[in-house]
Amino acid sequence: MGFWPFAKGVSRFGLFETNDPWSPLSILSAETQIPHLTGITELNIMDETVDADRISDLPTFIIHHIMSFLSPKDVVRTGILSTTWRKFQTSFPVLDFDQNNFLVKSRVKRVSPFNLEDMMSRKNFCKSLRKFIRFVDASLHRFCELGFPKQKLRISVSLLDVKESSPLFDKWVELTLENGVKELDFEVITDKNSVYTLPQIIFSAKLLTSLKLFGCKLEQTSHCINLRSLKRLSLDEVYMNDQMVQSLTHECCVLEDLSFFYCFGLKHLRISETRKLKSLIFHFQYQDLESVEIDVPSLQQLELSFSRVPRLLDVAECPHLKKLVLFLPHFNDREFHHLISKFPLLEGPSVISLETLERIMISSDRLMHLEVYNCSGLNRINVDAPNLLSFDFEDNPIPIVSTNAPCPLNVHFSNSGDIDTRWYLN
Repeated sequence: MGFWPFAKGVSRFGLFETNDPWSPLSILSAETQIPHLTGITELNIMDETVDADRISDLPTFIIHHIMSFLSPKDVVRTGILSTTWRKFQTSFPVLDFDQNNFLVKSRVKRVSPFNLEDMMSRKNFCKSLRKFIRFVDASLHRFCELGFPKQKLRISVSLLDVKESSPLFDKWVELTLENGVKELDFEVITDKNSVYTLPQIIFSAKLLTSLKLFGCKLEQTSHCINLRSLKRLSLDEVYMNDQMVQSLTHECCVLEDLSFFYCFGLKHLRISETRKLKSLIFHFQYQDLESVEIDVPSLQQLELSFSRVPRLLDVAECPHLKKLVLFLPHFNDREFHHLISKFPLLEGPSVISLETLERIMISSDRLMHLEVYNCSGLNRINVDAPNLLSFDFEDNPIPIVSTNAPCPLNVHFSNSGDIDTRWYLN
């Protein structure tokens, strides 16, 4: 009789998702306490009875799903359990290489090559870097030679000399993409005067579904972009120009999630002609961004965060937008209300750090959640939302609030300054 408590569903690997309070990880760690879940028929150490390890008899893809809940170190440790588990560990389709795991243990969680205090620290860093590079290189070649399918590759590394390491990094990217990796997460921490440029093969990875980059440079030559399967693209401190963004958004026809975090080199950012884009995130701080234009009717989630609002911020109507997050200093009342009027199906806006905003007036039958934080100039909030379920406000002083909402309504006020009891009495 089967024991596996999985319900129907799809996980990030396209496998089963559990609705049971016992996760796969807890099942692994508690197999001797819960025999009806683990399938251990008998455990009698005193009589030296051999137990039946039914977990190892599961299909390989389920074992790999269990292992996906573990940290990279714990995945490696599973290889010492038995010969069978060593095979599972060897064929595990998620490769996660983080240079910090090769550093000497210290209180610092993350070490950068640019904040090393003395020559000895620098020497130890270089030693650990060489060890890390040898390990990654050997592991990637062995994995590809065995012919195992690859779901995800993550590499996080800090470099002192980008020029010296670039050929090897190019080889790693080419090797994994040629062997069909579907998710690539590449993080390179360098001096900002020397940045690693990704090889051109990145633009023709037909099987790639998710691409996450940090600290790299995207530079297109004459090659066309053929990322026909790409659904998620996250760019963090990436160097690129406006034309690069235009090419990516136009050619990635199934793109659903697009994120920019503090990217460099952009002046006029325009996102349009992306028929399936559902989520769009902008986070920019002190970058020289002059204009942002968004024309994506399919958008369902939009997040705008600017330490300095561009001279032109133009968002076309998004009839399907449900979630909106705003971090826009120096955004006035007229601009704010004009913006939210374009989203008739809005269910949950978060108004964050609109320092010059004085009044919020929202009337919506769809609105269910409203969050307002760090709007120090706000003196009045009027909300006409018959389906509103929750309202959160955090700032000082608390403004006058008028709501037409159902009862009971979950309301939360947080005041970091001196409390004026007269406000609550009124």
